[in-house]
Amino acid sequence: MRTRRSRSTRSTRTSSRTARSRSRSAAVRRSRRRSRLTAALALVAAVSVVATTAPSWWAGEAEAHGTPLRSLVERVQQVAGVQPVERAQRLERARQLERVELTRRTGTVTGDGRTVYVANSTDFRPRRTEVTLPPRVRARSWVVVDLDTGRILGKYRPRARLPQASTMKLLTAVTAARTVPVRTAHRVTRFEAHQTCSCAGLRPGYRYARDTLLAGMLLPSGNDAAEAVAGSHPRGRRAFYAAMNRNAERLGATDTVARNASGLTADGSHSSARDLVLLLRAALRQPAVAEVLAMPSARIASVRGRDPHTVWQGTDYVNKYAGARGKSGWTTPAKNTLVVATEIDDHRIGVASLGAPTGYSTSGARALTLWANRNFAGLRAVGQLPHS
Repeated sequence: MRTRRSRSTRSTRTSSRTARSRSRSAAVRRSRRRSRLTAALALVAAVSVVATTAPSWWAGEAEAHGTPLRSLVERVQQVAGVQPVERAQRLERARQLERVELTRRTGTVTGDGRTVYVANSTDFRPRRTEVTLPPRVRARSWVVVDLDTGRILGKYRPRARLPQASTMKLLTAVTAARTVPVRTAHRVTRFEAHQTCSCAGLRPGYRYARDTLLAGMLLPSGNDAAEAVAGSHPRGRRAFYAAMNRNAERLGATDTVARNASGLTADGSHSSARDLVLLLRAALRQPAVAEVLAMPSARIASVRGRDPHTVWQGTDYVNKYAGARGKSGWTTPAKNTLVVATEIDDHRIGVASLGAPTGYSTSGARALTLWANRNFAGLRAVGQLPHS
């Protein structure tokens, strides 16, 4: 019994010493962590103050030596566990130091590859070279993009959610190409045939092929053809609308909500200049849709050849400039809307504008296209399209 008690006592004493040792080790580790955290927070404060108050040339020198100041701030804040909102606010203040608004409307500017300039409301970022100032544009929102790389070359309120009018038909066409079988022969209803602007001239009770409906929708901007396309979905019109919104989300067009297939004014329906470029790019990647957008005219007739007639391309920019593809729209709330892609000097330049007064949609888009083409090599991106 004595032997057993002696062993038990020794075991208890050993366990006690081990526990105290572990406790001391844990305390030492906690103390070291607190010291590291204190040092990191002090470094965060110092670097953040420099990032938000130092002149822009100081940041440029840091980048020139391979240590981007903004990246250093972000890394230190991540290690120290600074709140994301606080970090975003500090970075936003740092970004504002790199933005220069010009008061002159014409001329040139020589960039440094970093600074974002604003001229005639357009944000742009020149490389270390001379570029001309962007043109004056009359619209509520616009964007100009290199479609081959997704680089946004110039922008003004590109994510503003605005009425988009018939440019929404590009999303309708993309959705139809993916969900409506090509051999579909849809019988047009009275609701579809009697839309505001029944420009495709569809007859109720007649059956039309899918590609005929696409031509009637995209060329003369027929709202009758747009709703007939929606009605031809295997699960009906509502399923088609739902598919439109799923497609917009999948394309990255997160500013876009469709409430109908035509783009007519509806509560909750909107898009943005940046999203319209995404929709046009997706449309041009669908052979059936791209083929229609390239047509100057098309023949509309039922599958049995009844009531044949011709419809014409209604987008003035496409009619006026070779190598252009796109879609225009107009409603009273939206004013003039336009999204076009132009092949010019081996470049594919996309432009979208929303809310242009009458007569300024085509001229504004052309001016932005020519400016981007002329200064193509001298412009850095001020944004990037998703999935590029």
